[in-house]
Amino acid sequence: QIQGRTARQGKRGSYQMILLDSDLESDFGISSAAERDKVPKKEWYDWLCNARLMHHKEQCLLVEKNLKEATEKDKMTHDYFDSLLARNEAKSKEQFKTLYQLIKKPPVPSSVSIDLALVIDVTGSMAPYAQSAVSTIKSLLSGRNALSSKLSLNFPETEFKLKISCLGFRDIDDGSNQFIELKSSDGSHFTNDISNALSFVERICAMPSGGYDLAEDIIGAIQHCVTWQNEGDWTSDIKFMMVLSDASAHGLGQKTSRPVDNADSYSVRHPGGLTTHGAVTSMISKDVDLFFCSFNPSATARTEDELSEHFKAHPDNATEHSVTRIPMVPTHVIASDSSSMVGGYGRHIIFVLDESGSMRHSWSGVVVAYNQYISKRKQSQSDSDLVSCVQFDSRARTTVRQQSLSGAPTTLSYHGGGTAFHPAAVEACKLACETPKSHIPAIIFMSDGQAGDASHAAMEFSVLNDYVSTSKHPLELHVIAFGSGTDQAQLQQIAKASRIGKVHASSNTADLASVFVDIATTQNVATFLETEISKRISEAVSDKLSLEYFGS
Repeated sequence: QIQGRTARQGKRGSYQMILLDSDLESDFGISSAAERDKVPKKEWYDWLCNARLMHHKEQCLLVEKNLKEATEKDKMTHDYFDSLLARNEAKSKEQFKTLYQLIKKPPVPSSVSIDLALVIDVTGSMAPYAQSAVSTIKSLLSGRNALSSKLSLNFPETEFKLKISCLGFRDIDDGSNQFIELKSSDGSHFTNDISNALSFVERICAMPSGGYDLAEDIIGAIQHCVTWQNEGDWTSDIKFMMVLSDASAHGLGQKTSRPVDNADSYSVRHPGGLTTHGAVTSMISKDVDLFFCSFNPSATARTEDELSEHFKAHPDNATEHSVTRIPMVPTHVIASDSSSMVGGYGRHIIFVLDESGSMRHSWSGVVVAYNQYISKRKQSQSDSDLVSCVQFDSRARTTVRQQSLSGAPTTLSYHGGGTAFHPAAVEACKLACETPKSHIPAIIFMSDGQAGDASHAAMEFSVLNDYVSTSKHPLELHVIAFGSGTDQAQLQQIAKASRIGKVHASSNTADLASVFVDIATTQNVATFLETEISKRISEAVSDKLSLEYFGS
């Protein structure tokens, strides 16, 4: 066409093509002018035509290849969804892995860095859970289901670089002792030295203390952690904060049917002006997702709800950062045993103490053990507990009735006489039935002898267990065999009145004190499998990484 337009009235005319080297390279794959210069000038046109035809052929082959791959992906996708509809979990999982490997598209990052900040409540109320928290974190970071191992298994072509930070926190009134943080020599709070991080966690969880009221400064701890801004802080591709606590945040405690002593000293306003919205804003600005690991889900429920709502409603949360709620103990265990009472259930502890003649020389030790139990419960911030006491010989008398820990008497008078279990069981069951709805009865029955009415006493406690269990919480019943003259079979019979009844043995008053203290700190946290938390967090990280890949 160009040649025809240049020819006029029998004259052939002339023409020239001006071609850019960059166009030749992009359109025909001709990489350099040097390649063109090897071709005689008069053959340039044919050479360019051949280059164009070759490029067209390559493009056609590429289209055919892409069509074949697309058809294969389409078939695999249909097969995957067919397996899902057929509820074939094993097959669908395998198909998804294969499908993922096939359709993931470049550029897939060769390495992904992850920041994980551990924010751990180390106040007194966490004492029963401290070792469980330590073992859980160890399992998460270095155990069989360790986060790094699971990620490497799910994404074998990606290298994961995990950095850990640790913050232990107490309450506002703990002043300069409120925050304990892991910090490297260069000022950064994050480290890839997992062993060092675990050692720090063990140290801060070794002696939980402080806290003053039942609510804790959870919002302050979150804000303190997320606003770290030294070099190396919050610099990874993916960022998580993991809060471990058993208490509500200030101002976010649950409503109770009766006032709870020492519940929340800052229920109206945080003295630092901090708010849930502000803390969530800070996390969103740093692209941080939150895991809330609760050792008392009933107490922390409102705090978790509030955090979740602020994440959902926040105008800047375009990438949908959120709270993952992880109960660290089964809800029914918390409901029956917890004493962190911002919205949970407190204990109504009913002591049933043998004051028969054979206990005459040991009675002062019994009173010491009783006081140590109360002291231990105070140390664990269980101020909402109620204490009652039945003392018995051949008859039974109630000497303490529903007193708070602070109001419970420190001395118990001694009577002396024969031994009968049934009257004591009747009196204890009456007290248990008077337990407020906000509390759960827990009976501690102690004797050094035997009686002819043990079966009748067991029947009373069995009826009480049936009554208590209507709220799905079996009767907490501890039976203590004191000294060597106790009839273990009779006390076992009493303990079996509840499916979680337990017999403890103590040979002297020192042993008795240890048993009382052990009962005071037992919260059944061992029922939670530490590996479950590792699995859930690893899966959450995997989900997030999958989204990152598919969106790349």
